Amino acid sequence: MKLGNCLLILLVLGLTGCGYRHPAVRVNDTGDLAIYAGTWENRTNELALERLLLQKTADWIQQSSRFRLEADPLQADYLLSGTIEAVNYPAIAFDSSDRATTQRAWAKITYRLRDRVTDRLLWEINDEVRERNFQSGQDALSQRSNKEEALSVIADELAERIYLKVLASLTSSPAEKKAD
Repeated sequence: MKLGNCLLILLVLGLTGCGYRHPAVRVNDTGDLAIYAGTWENRTNELALERLLLQKTADWIQQSSRFRLEADPLQADYLLSGTIEAVNYPAIAFDSSDRATTQRAWAKITYRLRDRVTDRLLWEINDEVRERNFQSGQDALSQRSNKEEALSVIADELAERIYLKVLASLTSSPAEKKAD
């Protein structure tokens, strides 16, 4: 066995022996946690954005063996919900004829996690803003396609943040929770 391989094995054994744990694979003594992710409230004119956010969030949550999604809120341990407060698409770059060449999609979102049994709000993130630039496009179809792609990236980034927040808050040990 090469010296490099031996050192790598010793490093891995040393890290596991000292109590190091990757935050995404913490042991949860309570087993699977059921989460109900309801349809987001959409206070905008951007149709179907609430479904996109729900789908992206569900995709992220289902990646963890610690969680399972429930279709019935009464069967869930935790309720995840959110509100799309606003979306806008301001032009940020123009050509020599003063036509917009680049726009910025931005969305303002509030989301929260509640313990269903105790009805205690575990956390709420208010008015988080996510942005993504996109090309205005030469025609309405390409502009719409570019805007939808920007919204999809925003939804996926937000869903990842929500997943990480849920993971951190529901899988940490009691000692770690007291330190927060």
